[in-house]
Amino acid sequence: MRYGGSRHVRLNDESRPFMTDSLQFKAAMARLGSAVCIIATDGPCGRYGITVSAVTSVSDDPPSLIVCVNRNSGANAAIKENGALSVNVLSSDQEEVSGVFATSKVDPRERFNTGDWVVSERGNLILNDSAALFECEVDKAVEYGTHTVFFCKVTDSHVGASENGLIYHGRAYHHIRPFE
Repeated sequence: MRYGGSRHVRLNDESRPFMTDSLQFKAAMARLGSAVCIIATDGPCGRYGITVSAVTSVSDDPPSLIVCVNRNSGANAAIKENGALSVNVLSSDQEEVSGVFATSKVDPRERFNTGDWVVSERGNLILNDSAALFECEVDKAVEYGTHTVFFCKVTDSHVGASENGLIYHGRAYHHIRPFE
């Protein structure tokens, strides 16, 4: 397989470090498709929600996730202070909701007017009809580069009725459905 670019390094060649620039890195990351999620938090710092694609599982024992949020985002401070969040994995028909939570043009307090939001028994903001839902407590926050990596203990999870997902790949939304 051949890759574009000017730098080629063998994986086992320890004499030459891997180097990349920010633009090349971002272009390569655009090829890494990810589920689209809305992270929502509510508590002493107030309500805040943001669209992210940087969510992944850590372990199933205990059930845990990593959520990465830019330190310049208002959501970052809110998550830290509130100490809890929900990860709402969007279904293919929730692209509009994703767009509202992804833009700085909509006031963070007004974002929850888009979509069917309710408060769970645990006090988390959850989006009805999402493909999946994880309610979490923040266990640890680690600052790394421009982001905070939140290690989250999953306190509850649900699978939604829709099997159709929303993926972000190549700087665009894509709708997926189960293999038939």
